[in-house]
Amino acid sequence: MNFSKLSILFASLVALLLSSCEKEPLTEFPIDADGALTDVAEFRIVSYNIHGGTGPHGEGNLTDNLTAFRAMLQGESIICLQEVEPDCWNQVKTVFSDYPYRYFLPQTSTKFGTHKEGGNAILSQFPIQSYGQQSIQTDPGGDKWERKAQFVRIYIGNDNQYLNLFHYHNTYNWHENNSASERAGFEKFVAFVNSMNIDTSEMSVLIGDFNISQSQVNTIISADDFPFSQSSWVDHIYSNRVLLTIGEYDTYGNLLSDHNAVWAVVCNEDC
Repeated sequence: MNFSKLSILFASLVALLLSSCEKEPLTEFPIDADGALTDVAEFRIVSYNIHGGTGPHGEGNLTDNLTAFRAMLQGESIICLQEVEPDCWNQVKTVFSDYPYRYFLPQTSTKFGTHKEGGNAILSQFPIQSYGQQSIQTDPGGDKWERKAQFVRIYIGNDNQYLNLFHYHNTYNWHENNSASERAGFEKFVAFVNSMNIDTSEMSVLIGDFNISQSQVNTIISADDFPFSQSSWVDHIYSNRVLLTIGEYDTYGNLLSDHNAVWAVVCNEDC
């Protein structure tokens, strides 16, 4: 066997060895919806980028910071989290142990030689009836993160019967070229939402860290379809049903994250 063939064989063996050492990042899909289905007149929801569990400049640790965030909550039934690392998922579940219906979807860096992992999570006190995901796009720069959207369908009864919740952490590309990549990612996310053809008689909510401002979001999303919203910096909640009250938690000022969490109380009756 000549040197060229030996080189090819050696390279193939190395590639095979490296691929066999890589493990799939942890994913948790919702369990069967065997809990009691309850009609609710309203419910509270929150979106929070946990910044990997540390403050703006690395302050604190995941468990302490999430516990402090948990103490701020005012009865949220659904919690949406971004930047949750797979290795920390069990700690997150421990802090929010009374949210038995969970959906964790990892997102990984696709940059060669980089093995960073993150993820998005939905934690619910209401049973999740069905769920799905959609790959939206991959960041063109930096660590070239893959970006995936989550979808869950939750029975809420009353006027709307079902909540269709779309959760997304959008591309961040330093807003180059007038936020071209960020806007493209959000446009694709909205296209995914529209492709689901959700009946307008049901409730739909779009939530997450969209990495664009409220004014930029409003140029892409239809105000006729989603007339009610709450925003803080790049974190948003958009709904086709009335938001009774809205606000944010000062997680940035309390050195728990580099984002403030945004919350809303959503109406599920004739408001």
